[in-house]
Amino acid sequence: MLEAHEYLHLAIHASQENNHHTALDYLERALALEPDNPGVRYFQAAEYAELGLYPRAILCMTTVLELDPNMDLARFQLGLLHLQQQQTEQARAAFELLFANGTDESLRVFADAYVALIDEEQEVAIDKFERGLALCENLPLKGDMLRVLATLKPEDSPAPAEAPAAQDNAPVFLGAYRDVLETP
Repeated sequence: MLEAHEYLHLAIHASQENNHHTALDYLERALALEPDNPGVRYFQAAEYAELGLYPRAILCMTTVLELDPNMDLARFQLGLLHLQQQQTEQARAAFELLFANGTDESLRVFADAYVALIDEEQEVAIDKFERGLALCENLPLKGDMLRVLATLKPEDSPAPAEAPAAQDNAPVFLGAYRDVLETP
């Protein structure tokens, strides 16, 4: 029998191959061994989001934050999931909490940019996304945020070849985060 971190590794590999059902199976096996592992729960939430199962993804991401309230990436994703479901006040709460308590400066600034978007302050949001991009060292996340910025100001956005490529051009839910949970 494999260990939980090994099942997580297999799940990440399956997801990279777009085999999401197999990835979820591996994640269930990992959770059977370590039900309180926030990394496994996080990746499970991301897989559900990838499959368009947003309510389930929100529940899983909420569980992640109950297990590890300081997981900035999970709080950021929770905000995005709420936005996807047009739950703007829940998204605002997640983003504001991340901005107030987060330790990753680029995620804090991106969260603040999303709050500006919720408040329909597009120019303020653009400035904050640009500031977050200057701080961001996570290339897949940077690619995701460049795509968001391009939707806000399409005439000034860099050509696709200029933007850092996100792994497999994945949606914002998984693009920046596969490597974060990968185990050596």
